[in-house]
Amino acid sequence: MSLYAKPANSLPALYAKIVSRGLSVEKPDDLKTALENIGYYRIGGYAYPFLTPPTRKVFKPGTTWNQIARIYEFDRELRLLVCDAIERIEVGIRARIVSATTMEALPASATALPGAAPVIWGSHWYLDALRFHPKFDHGKFIANVEKEVGVKYAPVTHSRILPVGHAEKFIEHYYTKYGNPYLPPFWMVAEVLTLGSLSLLYNGLGDSSLKARIAQPFGLTAKVMTSWLHSLSHLRNICAHHGRLWNRTFSISPKVPPHLTATIHAPNRFEGHATLLVEMLHVTAPADNWKARFRALIARFPEVDPSAMGFGPSWTTTFWQS
Repeated sequence: MSLYAKPANSLPALYAKIVSRGLSVEKPDDLKTALENIGYYRIGGYAYPFLTPPTRKVFKPGTTWNQIARIYEFDRELRLLVCDAIERIEVGIRARIVSATTMEALPASATALPGAAPVIWGSHWYLDALRFHPKFDHGKFIANVEKEVGVKYAPVTHSRILPVGHAEKFIEHYYTKYGNPYLPPFWMVAEVLTLGSLSLLYNGLGDSSLKARIAQPFGLTAKVMTSWLHSLSHLRNICAHHGRLWNRTFSISPKVPPHLTATIHAPNRFEGHATLLVEMLHVTAPADNWKARFRALIARFPEVDPSAMGFGPSWTTTFWQS
């Protein structure tokens, strides 16, 4: 295995390098500003398809910096549109999990006698490891909850130190007035959990009928719902770190349910994830016509080829029509 020893290049050197590869630059200051504020490496992800294969060392004839810059701007606006959808979906999923686990009549715990009457899990059900699948790492989950609400441990005695304040006033209020149990009720805890943690929690629930009831309004099985939440969390993390959505092959793809096999053609591209967003928004934000806003974004950027995101040539006349 060889040692990486390439030195970093200065901005003028990077500018000269990209221009020497045949890129047409009408306004040099625009590219220089982009190199300074976006970075050569990030720009490279958008420039790559314009380089001539197989070596990818020279730009295809006629390639301009304006083409690359427009696709970069499209991708930035696409991330904002996706974040808007994920916010509505995440809040809706959180509310449904809270409602299903704290207010509905559910089967008794695994330790109850056979035939025991249904019980309501209540405010602190998540503290009971028996509510989860045996393979669920309950200890790790509780440690994460403790971190989010601010519980610390004394270095010598390892005794709990409960928080005296929190950025969320409802958490601060709980510890001001109660503090027993030592963690807040689930409807408070759920508000400070990340989408990734909610995804893991849903997957770890031990009651299959409960998981099915949460997934049912979305027309999904619990297995597919688990996959969609995992994919949604991955998509959110990409957007949070300003990652590229255009021309990306996703390492985590949503399972395709039977009723969408004729709709989703590329689950590992943005087409599959965009369909997921539309389907979940039908339930969590039915008045939000995200589909139309996405089409409008594409229309404003004719330079963008939808096939780079997995969309077929007739995509606007099928699922994605008004």
